[in-house]
Amino acid sequence: MFSRRSSGRVASGRVALENGVPLPLLPDPKANLQWDEVKPLSGKPYWHSVLSPTNLQPRYNLMPGMNLRSKLPSNEVPTILIYGGKSWDMVYYGQSKQKAFGVTGWKKFVIDNCLRVGDACIFELMESSDKKVILEVQILRGDIPSEWLGNEMIIGQENEMIIGHSRENPIVLN
Repeated sequence: MFSRRSSGRVASGRVALENGVPLPLLPDPKANLQWDEVKPLSGKPYWHSVLSPTNLQPRYNLMPGMNLRSKLPSNEVPTILIYGGKSWDMVYYGQSKQKAFGVTGWKKFVIDNCLRVGDACIFELMESSDKKVILEVQILRGDIPSEWLGNEMIIGQENEMIIGHSRENPIVLN
């Protein structure tokens, strides 16, 4: 645990004191999360993937990250994806040379959650055995925030191009 002193206030990670009087505890960071809100990882193994067309179009490929393959079973096992209080069933093919997840469940997850190219998924390994694999998923949307897409973001008159849509028209953050 760390301690921090600043203007008479001491925080030890559990109770904060200001001039010797306890301050109210901060709310649980996992409480009241909406579907697309990011929550802290639990400390279990995970991998992330920025989604590409091969993840989201016919063939719907999904392979675990190299750092996680040794923690997954080397046989075919049922797998559950958990996101937003819902679950999706699929299969992990650990016995195959390419170690991949089955298309059917992943495709349903993609469609149900409106995943797009550029979105990122974080897959946290909650359970792994020869009987089943459970992955908790977080989705980080890759969309450009709508407030950035006002009229000032459109250039050109004849062939209107949105800044950030191509390498030639990047979004520049100051």
